[in-house]
Amino acid sequence: MESDYELNTTTLQIYLLLVKAGEPLGPREVMRIAKISSPGVAHRGLQKLVDLGLATKDSYGRYEAKEKVGFKGYVWVGRNLVPHFILLTCFFFGLLIAEIVVLSARLSSMETIETSFMLLIGVTAFSALAFLVEGVNLRRKTSR
Repeated sequence: MESDYELNTTTLQIYLLLVKAGEPLGPREVMRIAKISSPGVAHRGLQKLVDLGLATKDSYGRYEAKEKVGFKGYVWVGRNLVPHFILLTCFFFGLLIAEIVVLSARLSSMETIETSFMLLIGVTAFSALAFLVEGVNLRRKTSR
């Protein structure tokens, strides 16, 4: 299930914290763990999650994530929200490794290496690095 929710960075961070915790947390715990400046900011983020139906509040004033929802550009891996760019990075690095293995086999058997194959390796390496940079940037955004 992918959501259409627009969460600011703090609210998204709180939501991810609740999912990872897997147990109810109070506003002060959320503030401390997420390094949020005040309990009021944590409380507003928690209340927004309740209002959106992403979290519930128990009779003790603690909050828990209702369910894991998907966000555009991300996929859940266990209890971690991972940018699609990271998955694409893994794909291109795997492809690059396969190309390097083929290159090594050709070099060891003294076969000629076509220029187009070297260009392919360059494009694959560039793609892997570009997706890695974008994925790391998005990951930093969700893990602040």
